[in-house]
Amino acid sequence: MPVLKPAQPPTGAAKPAAGQKPATAGAQQPAPAATQPPVGPPPFAKPNRPLSAITAVAFSPDGKHLAVGTYGEAVVFDTATWQQSAVCRQVEDSVRSIAFNPDCHTVALGGGLPGRSGQTEIWDTAATQPPRALPQQYDSVESVAYDKSGKGLLVGADDNKVRYVADAGAGGGTVLDSHNGRVQAVAFSPKEQSIFISGGMDKIVKVWDLKSVKNVINFDQSDGGITGLAFLNNGDQFVGASLDGKLYWWGVGYDAKKASYNGYHFRTIGAHNGGVYALSRSADGRRMITGGADHAICVWDLNSGGQVRAFRDTTSEPVYAAALSPDGKIAAAGGRDGLVYVLDVDANKPITTLVPPPLPAEKPSAPAKPAKSARRAGKTKR
Repeated sequence: MPVLKPAQPPTGAAKPAAGQKPATAGAQQPAPAATQPPVGPPPFAKPNRPLSAITAVAFSPDGKHLAVGTYGEAVVFDTATWQQSAVCRQVEDSVRSIAFNPDCHTVALGGGLPGRSGQTEIWDTAATQPPRALPQQYDSVESVAYDKSGKGLLVGADDNKVRYVADAGAGGGTVLDSHNGRVQAVAFSPKEQSIFISGGMDKIVKVWDLKSVKNVINFDQSDGGITGLAFLNNGDQFVGASLDGKLYWWGVGYDAKKASYNGYHFRTIGAHNGGVYALSRSADGRRMITGGADHAICVWDLNSGGQVRAFRDTTSEPVYAAALSPDGKIAAAGGRDGLVYVLDVDANKPITTLVPPPLPAEKPSAPAKPAKSARRAGKTKR
């Protein structure tokens, strides 16, 4: 069974195995002014070289930048020109997850060597200081998310653990060992001092009380591993994406008199034929985007679950990563073919196609003979 966002070296003429996803819900941000599709995007010609799978994408909270993760590097593009503005290669294997801090220039990058190490880098895209590594996990980092203040950080990894960092500037954090499968998705509620959530290959979504950092509710309605999570603006309800091809809506209540939480499931829809590999929401909380095994890129109304747009002919490969501009009008998605497709949602047309730059010669694009653990791309582990 494929899982979200694989660690996958560049592909040549032969196609690699289907991979994981990714995305994941990132930090919840206030909606900025509407984003307008730029005029005159750069011409596109697919490069005559092997391309690595796109394993993460994220828009900055102000919509001015798009960060893209692939094998060996994270690249930032200026959304006014769609030209490269920054690159970080202080990463191991594929960049599997990206989250922008509310300051719009600090980025958390999740990656690592499958089965060997999990890496979280804090990268200042303005280059005022070098990237800084948080304590390592024991397996690849699949999901990262900032809280509304930009101080708290969540890290979900393939070692089945969640790390809650109360102050990302100081590092450290509390390791939460409650899942029985790889943690693919994490998200903070936009409601301050409330809850955060995590989802994994154990098909469980866990709700955590932020003050006590205790697991207070578990949701087990999904028939597949959880690959993405996104909160509604009310901060009490959220959506989960699953490898069973469905989207699930859940809610959490709190009884102040009893000092106890309660949970409920209130909607399920079929989203993709095959697994949902990517889920992300727009910063204004009106829309969400999914990508899946069926090669489709779909935009939805986050509150009602109605489909706004479906791009089914954009790519002929699985989609591992997808993101929306803060106002939900521009979509960016990529996957196995190594290209990033930028789409105008309302006009139902492409804007441009982006390609991350090649790795420098001194940094091999892939090991000559990858270890067995590194060949797990697109396959369920353990």
